[in-house]
Amino acid sequence: MSLFHFFINAIPRSPKRKGLLMRLYYVWQEGFTQVGHAAAALMLFSMFAGAVPGFWAAWVFCGLDFMYFLALVPCLFMTARKSKFKTGHISVRNVYEGETATVDLHVSAEDKLNAVSLGCFRMDTSLKCEESALVAVAAGETAKLTCKIQTKKRGAFEIPKVAVIIPEINGALRYAANAGKAELLVFPRPLRVGTFPFLTSGASGAVFAPLLMPSLTRGMDFVGVREYREGDSLRDLHHKAFARYGKPFTKEFETERGAGAILVLDVTSRSLREKSAVEMLIRLAAGVGLWLLERKALGRFFIGDDEIALVEGDGGLSFLEALARIPATSLFEMRASRIAEKSRKLTSAPKLWSPAARPLGPVLRMGLFATDDPLVHKQVILDAHSKLTDESKVAISDDILSVNAAHLERVFNERLLRERAHLEHVSRDSLENSREAEVSL
Repeated sequence: MSLFHFFINAIPRSPKRKGLLMRLYYVWQEGFTQVGHAAAALMLFSMFAGAVPGFWAAWVFCGLDFMYFLALVPCLFMTARKSKFKTGHISVRNVYEGETATVDLHVSAEDKLNAVSLGCFRMDTSLKCEESALVAVAAGETAKLTCKIQTKKRGAFEIPKVAVIIPEINGALRYAANAGKAELLVFPRPLRVGTFPFLTSGASGAVFAPLLMPSLTRGMDFVGVREYREGDSLRDLHHKAFARYGKPFTKEFETERGAGAILVLDVTSRSLREKSAVEMLIRLAAGVGLWLLERKALGRFFIGDDEIALVEGDGGLSFLEALARIPATSLFEMRASRIAEKSRKLTSAPKLWSPAARPLGPVLRMGLFATDDPLVHKQVILDAHSKLTDESKVAISDDILSVNAAHLERVFNERLLRERAHLEHVSRDSLENSREAEVSL
């Protein structure tokens, strides 16, 4: 990689209003192959070398290199004009943070394509695209192109440009035809919860205990019917409504309305240290939420005061999508938080959870600090202020459990190191069971 290429890639992020430097970066990234990068870097190097007195040979080389690129422009224009194709739907496979996502696209060639590949451009700098291999597509045929995107952190990322790449005949420039936009969801890696005795401990745990009983599947009081949803039991079909309206309906029982525990995730932070622990809190909430979903004990899910619609029978996909869409804390916001923290003299009272409708089931809140909320039965807080100690969790009371953030981070990082060490020797299926760090709450 050339020095010029290194500095260009050092641009932190694309601004909302793109200027000249950003557009030049796009041309460099999308319009040049590796051969073109080397030739352009040598031309810039020869320009600087030409500043040395008497080193006239550098200017000669620079001029020849410049003429070479001028000759390539007509070739690139003819390549773009002669390459006729149609693209299908863009398919993106969402993954957990740190894993490799894939982008698929079907390309139908109207004329013969001697070489074509797929790439994604103008993305967030935490994403790195590995373009697909060059393939030839005969006229009238369809080829499936797949490129890979290496992820680093959780989030909902826009892929502004999914492009079909066709290099010109000399191999220095290429034509990146825009095939459309896409969205990549990177789920947080759950801190897998092995046991959760705190949920049913104490007086406040008595309301959670019945939800975890295997025999508690549904109520006995019939209250009405609703449209069939994927995952509903066939034994609960309402045959009379099916025959009358021509589409399936399901019987609804009293315990199905708001049944299950209510999980509330509060990502509010009061200081810079707490902001830095938000991502670990989201990973812990992902583990707790999946633990409840596996036992069919999660009734409703809130992020702050906003309720998230959970799709029944999707294996927690809608739950993980909601966590992925939580905005990440930027460096600018963390600096602003530090300034506000220094300038603030009095700490205001924390905002209480205030849903639009009063919950019917027991409420479990997860946050970075405890609150005195009458609607909340139990709280799990991630203590970002305590240093790493042997005690990973401390029960402040029957209703509040404090978990050491430094301990969770150590467990999480150790699990990642073990995964990377065995990634080349263990198959993906066997890694599925040991992907998440396991904790006990």
